[in-house]
Amino acid sequence: MKAIKPIAMALALLSTAIPALHPARAEESAATGQAQQVHEAFAKDFAQKVLAIVQDPKKDMSDRKDVLRQAFSKSVDIDWIARFVLGKAWNEATDEQRQQYTSLYRTYLTESYVSNFAEDPDKRIRDIRIAGVGDAEGSDFTVRTQMMLANQDNLNVKYLVRENAGKYKVLDIIIENVSLITTHRAEFGSIAASQGVRGVIAKLEALVSRAHSMAMSMK
Repeated sequence: MKAIKPIAMALALLSTAIPALHPARAEESAATGQAQQVHEAFAKDFAQKVLAIVQDPKKDMSDRKDVLRQAFSKSVDIDWIARFVLGKAWNEATDEQRQQYTSLYRTYLTESYVSNFAEDPDKRIRDIRIAGVGDAEGSDFTVRTQMMLANQDNLNVKYLVRENAGKYKVLDIIIENVSLITTHRAEFGSIAASQGVRGVIAKLEALVSRAHSMAMSMK
């Protein structure tokens, strides 16, 4: 019995050395865990919806593109991205210019991503794996995925997502460490600085027209 007593004392000392979790911290920890589960569920659901659209055998390419356009528009906060990309020039634009620019940017952005993964047979998505979900800042969080393409290439794709009143919107898409919003802000922000908002609108009109012509030629 005497040999057992030191072990019991050591266990007692160890238990007193580990502080109990404060109720407030316990609630915070539980809330964090719950949020993590919700974010992971969103990530999996998002990936499954994309796969269901691009792999639907009942729809031809044109139908899949239409559905993918709608899903992209609903999932991505294009209005916020458009304002961010334009930077300070947004404040200098008239209401009419803002509406025209946002409409053109929406078309350009949607067509760029949808066409890239819907038209090129080698780039069609065959699987999406969730690599992890992490906190970013405030209500924002990141979703890391690995996208497998038909040509056997694997792309590391990360999404920056914002939660607002239980709804989720993608704010940025980072493919192989190349950020959509950073790249577009550098490109269109530079045009806005030298040519103003009208210059950006003219550039987008040319890009949208070119994309439309290419799409027509492939039919």
